[in-house]
Amino acid sequence: MQKLSSPFGLIKKAVNIFAKKENFYFLVKIYLPLLPFSILSGIQNYLPVSVADTSVSWFSLGLGVLQVLSLLVGAFTTVSGIIALRKVAEGEELSVKKTFMSAWKVYWAFLLLSTVLTLAYLFGFILLIVPGLLFIVWFAFSRFVMVEKNTGVKLSLLKSRQLVKGVYWEVLGRLIVFGMFTVIIQIILSMVPYGVGSVVNSLSGGLYMLPLYLLYRELSV
Repeated sequence: MQKLSSPFGLIKKAVNIFAKKENFYFLVKIYLPLLPFSILSGIQNYLPVSVADTSVSWFSLGLGVLQVLSLLVGAFTTVSGIIALRKVAEGEELSVKKTFMSAWKVYWAFLLLSTVLTLAYLFGFILLIVPGLLFIVWFAFSRFVMVEKNTGVKLSLLKSRQLVKGVYWEVLGRLIVFGMFTVIIQIILSMVPYGVGSVVNSLSGGLYMLPLYLLYRELSV
């Protein structure tokens, strides 16, 4: 197993890749499907209290439908984002249309995997913090494995666990730093008024995912 790059080195490399003009525009376009939900969320924050707190059934139903759609579209953009990261990392053609078409091929399997991961993490933390952390590290790369290797849910989880074998603590440390990096940026963006920060945040998914993807590529060698 090769020596892993430092978390800060991976973040620096990720920022440099994301900031490259053609990569930046490409990755922002990939996350554009999230834009309407981000705008609607921003508008909701500025609604009068009397409207936001209403118990009118149509209003509550509308919010519920939007939340479900947001989750479904979010999963699709995550799949597309993973495919897009591979393209920018390997210098492939940066086609949004082809990326979305490829994403549809694994969308439902990816949605199932995401559901399994959510339940596994929830179950792990209900038991104790330690099992929860084990699951997070073991399965951190399962989404990348599924999208790039076209594997099923079970095999994606197993292959992800194999990748971190012998480097558990190194991976955990990097995940913590990556998480702090994301939180710091999101806190800064939250200070931008009128919902602009929220919009920028929704379009920055590629930047947040890049450090973890670069780590995955190192472990996959």
